[in-house]
Amino acid sequence: MSSLERTLVRQFEMPNETDRVSLDRMCSSYGFVASKFLFAFQTRELRGEVRDFRAFRNKLVAALSKKPVEFNQRLADLRTNGKAAEANLLTLLRELKETSGPHLQVRHWKLALEETSKMALTHWKSVIAEAKKKLAHTLKHFNDQDRHYACWLLCGVNRQFFELLDGRIPVPNPEVSFDRNYCLSYDRPLSSKALRSIAGVVRRTVNKVRRDSVCYPRTQAFHNRIDFDASCYTVRSTEDAQFLELMSLQPGKRISLRLKGRSKIRGTLQLIRDTAGTYSLRVYVPQQCEEKRKTGTVIGIDLGYTEMMATSEQELLGTDLGQYFSAISDKRRKNSEGRNRMHSLFRNLLKKPNKDNLAKAERIRKHNLGRKKQRARYIRDIGVIKTIVNRELNLLFTRKTNPIKQIVVEDLSARMKVHFGKKWNRRLSGWMRGYLQERIRYKAKKHGIEVSEVNPAYSSRECPRCHCTDKKNRYGNSFKCSLCGYHGHADLVASLNILGRLGDKEIRIGMSPSRVKAVLDGRYVGWKSLNHTVSDKISGEARVVDESPRSASSKSELRSNVQVCTASR
Repeated sequence: MSSLERTLVRQFEMPNETDRVSLDRMCSSYGFVASKFLFAFQTRELRGEVRDFRAFRNKLVAALSKKPVEFNQRLADLRTNGKAAEANLLTLLRELKETSGPHLQVRHWKLALEETSKMALTHWKSVIAEAKKKLAHTLKHFNDQDRHYACWLLCGVNRQFFELLDGRIPVPNPEVSFDRNYCLSYDRPLSSKALRSIAGVVRRTVNKVRRDSVCYPRTQAFHNRIDFDASCYTVRSTEDAQFLELMSLQPGKRISLRLKGRSKIRGTLQLIRDTAGTYSLRVYVPQQCEEKRKTGTVIGIDLGYTEMMATSEQELLGTDLGQYFSAISDKRRKNSEGRNRMHSLFRNLLKKPNKDNLAKAERIRKHNLGRKKQRARYIRDIGVIKTIVNRELNLLFTRKTNPIKQIVVEDLSARMKVHFGKKWNRRLSGWMRGYLQERIRYKAKKHGIEVSEVNPAYSSRECPRCHCTDKKNRYGNSFKCSLCGYHGHADLVASLNILGRLGDKEIRIGMSPSRVKAVLDGRYVGWKSLNHTVSDKISGEARVVDESPRSASSKSELRSNVQVCTASR
């Protein structure tokens, strides 16, 4: 049985002044060391170490265990070979080790190394994903072998990717198992001129993404928190309380926190300090999942803005979610306008620096330009939306009648192109589609429900009966096919199309919308050729016979294949 990690916030009594000062110093020391690691992983000589942080950690530990003479010789060799970043890290860690006073313990800087390496690895993955999107149009003009080589350069955070960043021309090595498939795909390798040209195009795209789109993680986030794994704390329980004893900056001394509650604590903890100087404790609790369901129904889900989601069972869930999104967006716009006016007044007062103006500017800065209340209001508003999302998903996944075995959702990993005007662009920018997707996957895994993704292109404009994708089919939340007259709610129609694309070999994830439209147009032409009009001479009515196969989950399956309509005279 698999398990999930659930984050809980445990309350505790604030420690005395001495322990509080120790926690502040420990957060500052942890943040300082973590920022040094993060900066080192940004350098040219150490950015490749994020692929295996354990090997890099063992190399640092081996160097620190040497005698002073050998250690100094190691530092000199590193600086001679152009690895000043690694030498600076070793110097910092050696100073921590030899310090007699309070200092960051070895286990803590190892945790900082692990966390920063994962952050840097995530950064490079984001750079690669964004570079692939930028290169999608350019790769269409390459032949198969050139396109394959460009994709090989961006297949992951690996050797050839960092060689590309260093300005070299990576060449596939047939001795390496990862490169062997590429080498066996083509009889004749690319020329050095072609390799240089393709690598240059990919390198320029990656550098542009790093400069404009994906920024390197900032180090300020480390100065207000610290991590503790199972070796950095102990839990002591008494009859009336539970105590958490944390590792401090002094070896052998622990900081004791009196916890509220009696639940078990295990795994990694995170102590977070907010702007007011108060601390909160986050506990990652493993949660058992149900066995994978073998029986039940399969439904399609279409995520929306006005409604949280529409199912292929013709149900709309979270119908009040869009109102909350719009209200929050409009309220933030109104507050921002007032805040901008106060900023303008504040700047104008500073341009005329007399005693009264400076006093008024200070009052405006103190009472009108802060972000504490603004952040608290936003967190409170978002909490209402999260409550609605979790409530609807719990009701859907835990229902007793007609339980769900599998859900089919849209693949929304592509960037959303918003072009609905200034007002709706602002509102749609606050749509929490990432949170909706994360909650669906989390709840589905918890209850043993399988999640499948399909290509969402034209799912809201495609007619589930005749596959027509005319723009006139959808108007707002209403759907009416301009060819066959099929009508319904646009989101409910989209959920039927999403369910119908499960197992579709012609429409796959990653296909461009133009290719999806070509497939749907072909099906539309086939539907027209299979349908014909039969004239009824007696009643003066025409029957339209529908011979196309339909999805078993669609409610149109329950209708007759023959629709009667009044013949035009």
